[in-house]
Amino acid sequence: MGQIALIHSISRRSSWLGRAAVLALSVGILSGGLPPVLDNAQEAHAAAKRCTEMYQTPNRAPRMGSLPGFKPAGKYQWRTMGDTKRTYDFENPRKALSGLELPDESVLRKIKPDHNKYPNASPEHAWAYWKENQAKPEKDRYKGTFNEYVNSFYVNGETNSRGGNAYEREVAQYFKLGGRDWYCQYSMAEEMPELFQELVEELGEENVKKDRRFDAIKTNGRQKVIYEFKSGLKQIDTKQLLVDKALAQRGYKVVYVFREPPKPGVVNALRAHGLSWYEHRAVPNGTFTSDPRYTRQDPAFTGRQCNQPSTAAAAAAPKPGCGGASGAANDMARNSGRTKEEAQRRQAAIRQAPGGPSRMRGPGGIDFTTMELRYISEPVKGKGMDYGFKAKMNDDEDENPSWGGGAKIDLSSDAMFTWLALHPNRFWVNLNPDQPNQVVDDKLAKTDAGRVLLEADLEMKHDLARVMVPDNPVGNRLWDSFQHVNGAPCWKTYRYYIEPAPAQVREEDGKLYILDAPMDVKAAKIDFSEGFKCKQPESVQEYNFEQIKRIAIPEVEKLVNTAPQYADLRSVYTSRIAAEWIKQRDAVRPGDFHSIIGSDDATRWPSRTAWDREKIYADYLKSFREGDFHFKREYPQDGSVLEFSFYLGGVDFSKQPKKNISKARFQAENPEMPDTVNAAQKATTAYADTDSAFLGGNNTGKGSGGGTKPTPTPTPTDPGGPDPTDQPSTPAPSPSTPGTGGQTPPAKNPDGDLADTGSDVPVGLIAGIAAALAAAGAAMVWWKRRRTGTQG
Repeated sequence: MGQIALIHSISRRSSWLGRAAVLALSVGILSGGLPPVLDNAQEAHAAAKRCTEMYQTPNRAPRMGSLPGFKPAGKYQWRTMGDTKRTYDFENPRKALSGLELPDESVLRKIKPDHNKYPNASPEHAWAYWKENQAKPEKDRYKGTFNEYVNSFYVNGETNSRGGNAYEREVAQYFKLGGRDWYCQYSMAEEMPELFQELVEELGEENVKKDRRFDAIKTNGRQKVIYEFKSGLKQIDTKQLLVDKALAQRGYKVVYVFREPPKPGVVNALRAHGLSWYEHRAVPNGTFTSDPRYTRQDPAFTGRQCNQPSTAAAAAAPKPGCGGASGAANDMARNSGRTKEEAQRRQAAIRQAPGGPSRMRGPGGIDFTTMELRYISEPVKGKGMDYGFKAKMNDDEDENPSWGGGAKIDLSSDAMFTWLALHPNRFWVNLNPDQPNQVVDDKLAKTDAGRVLLEADLEMKHDLARVMVPDNPVGNRLWDSFQHVNGAPCWKTYRYYIEPAPAQVREEDGKLYILDAPMDVKAAKIDFSEGFKCKQPESVQEYNFEQIKRIAIPEVEKLVNTAPQYADLRSVYTSRIAAEWIKQRDAVRPGDFHSIIGSDDATRWPSRTAWDREKIYADYLKSFREGDFHFKREYPQDGSVLEFSFYLGGVDFSKQPKKNISKARFQAENPEMPDTVNAAQKATTAYADTDSAFLGGNNTGKGSGGGTKPTPTPTPTDPGGPDPTDQPSTPAPSPSTPGTGGQTPPAKNPDGDLADTGSDVPVGLIAGIAAALAAAGAAMVWWKRRRTGTQG
């Protein structure tokens, strides 16, 4: 109690003459209610500042019914409608050093290990921070690279503190917390010493900090309100919750206002303590002046390579024209770490950076395995291209941070340029025991897109075998359903392949939104020189095959669309959709990638992962001839014990049909998407009421927040954004022979489909298909019978 008493006495002495009469009134006020005289008491407190003074809010009280915690029931009772249209700016100059590396040793020796001796956001300032860190005991030193340290600790420390303060200003201004009654950054120990002392005695000194500072508070009138503004994702302090619970029991409405959707555990904790929560997802925009010598130059989606200088001396000469992509997607991806250990090291530095309670979602908070390209703008020549990724959020970033974002963004970017450059007749892979020389097109084989297609082909073979083997409920149900006459059940050989399912895209105002892109798994008859020839009656073979399509295929299809082992295929797939749309737009108005399109040259985007198509084919043959699974099953008709093996293969991306959904449907089903993808250029932005977020960027660098400050955004009125136009999609060009780049737009499809490209299938036959993938290589399942014994 001695420590608390000391705080109490200091707070009284600090303005003793101005507060003596006020404190005399406080006891009666706190024990007997809130008479109007309380406002005069607050007036006398020199230390307290009204929100009007602090944040220049209107000098009048807001309507209570418009405030968090008091809004009427409905969809936006617990969230601000159109909040992602709002941008709040703050200076973030250290971000200009995102590409900084250590200088030559001769330069580094001259840097004093005291950052206070150098201007903030200068290379010397960052190097001094590093030297201070490296002078610590071994266990406290950062173990990673200097550039990791810069982005995880140095830049984040400034972002946290300045971003947190800017968010408090944004919320106070948006909700117009003004007039005589609203105070911001209000100290309970200083302004309510009797109540503070009461809580110390009630909860114990171990549960009450030296102060409880309210971001905003209204202490008089019928409604007493306390707001806690949370720009970041840090778990709520359990001791603070006890204090707030006690205040709620004394009649205060305590509301936590979050910039991002709070984690389920946070919501449960608030409810358990009788507290409310609310979301106001305004977008942080840290502004800075980009310096090409020290700001990271990211080649993703630029179509070129930018070599980042490794030393200060090498960086002395800027590289005009190199440019580089930037934005939330690039920052998150490049800072995520290439391994689990690196991600954990970076995440620890983020936690330890100054301003930790205000830290925003870090790279580890994005599940990079789910990241897919879902938005692009037309790459108009000289203006660059915006892009946006959709990914699931990871709510366990501290203990299990996601990693590998850099490889994911590279895969999507490289695949897009591969699809732009190569002719569609090269977009296939084929695992066929009769065709060892046609595994994959030679040019596609030098890219990661080719690798992903071939690996997915082999993986689908394994997965179909896993589903069909009778050691799981699906497999058992399948085999119990088969018919057979005088022998074991069998069927003719078929190939199993992936093709587009009805998908959804929306093209408007020079933008493409890829809303949904599922894939179907299909089957077709095929003959192989190898393999068992089924001798069951034709009707039995057909019936058994229909059972496979009815029972087994849907399980494999579910895996293709959701399982982690097909995540790269889904990423490459959405890049194919984007590339084909860019081709269509370029045929009407040549853009930044005009020289790449149809060049039939993808050598600038070689595979970043070493792989060998012959090794994959050898693995396939081994599986084909020996089987993934062997099992025995008895049939009383002939007493045989049978052993079964499974095979399949083939992917073909040469077809790319899709359908543009209507304006009305787009607005009804995705009202927040336009605003969200715009906001995502600046910061990772949660999408609607889902567990996903968008991360965006621009391939000229404007998505980073660098350069001139943006103009203020207006107060939102409609979460769906301005009405987009409903112009029909531009027809797709028809590719000519490889290498020529010649394109001739066909006639417009009257029912609104975006015309198919690289396909000999009439558009009318695929009007219901809106995806961009066609996987149709050789695939089959077959069994071989080995008589291992007879039953008597």
